[in-house]
Amino acid sequence: MQRFPFENAAPLKKVNEFWVPDVDMGILRRFGKNRRKTIRYYSEGGPKLDDLIEVLDMLPRGGVAVDGGANVGAYARKLAEHFDKVLAFEPARDTFEALQRNIEDWGLAERVVTFNAALTDSNRMVGMKLNWGRRSLSRRVEGSGNIQGVSLDSMDAGDIAFLKLDVEGSEYEALVGARETLLRCRPPVLFEDKPGKRDLNDTERDPHRYLLSLGAESHGAFGRGKFDYLYTFPGAFPENAAEGEPESTEPA
Repeated sequence: MQRFPFENAAPLKKVNEFWVPDVDMGILRRFGKNRRKTIRYYSEGGPKLDDLIEVLDMLPRGGVAVDGGANVGAYARKLAEHFDKVLAFEPARDTFEALQRNIEDWGLAERVVTFNAALTDSNRMVGMKLNWGRRSLSRRVEGSGNIQGVSLDSMDAGDIAFLKLDVEGSEYEALVGARETLLRCRPPVLFEDKPGKRDLNDTERDPHRYLLSLGAESHGAFGRGKFDYLYTFPGAFPENAAEGEPESTEPA
């Protein structure tokens, strides 16, 4: 598979066992609030992986997993414990560099393949936007720009056993670009859908409706905030799987 390299290294900082983008450690950014939050966040082990842990406990081991919106690698590392191989996609250049360094430091380079690209509906150049004062993990794919966007269907990814998406409101586009892969491999799909990340009135770009239209079934919401939704295709879910909490098929 092709990677998307860059020429000049981005500045990074190390917090505990995580390399993070320098933008999150700025002393003046939001009067140091982002710096304090980043230090606390990663000093405590990084993202709380409750959602992913709950779901992985329900799934068979082995195969290839896709991590769309890999950030600095916390989810990819957990996925590598469960699957044989992980394809990790992160579009932001500085975050991607942090991801690469973390994967190498953790000794996972042979199992986690990293791509400096955004998962979207087609192969095209895209832009990214970060609102003032927000941390790097809040960047959103928006408009055109100088970042490579790729559809999962265009990648030589083989048989996909699991798809995780956390792409800040672009989940629908990533799923459209994975349509043939989803229908062929029928993997469980876990995606984040937090309030405010997408226009809830835009029913044509609804990731829930799209997965249902492909024949997938909802298994409810997972994680502490219940913002992460699991869908599977009939017959693909293990018979002895524990149920999630199907409070809602769609976000409130």
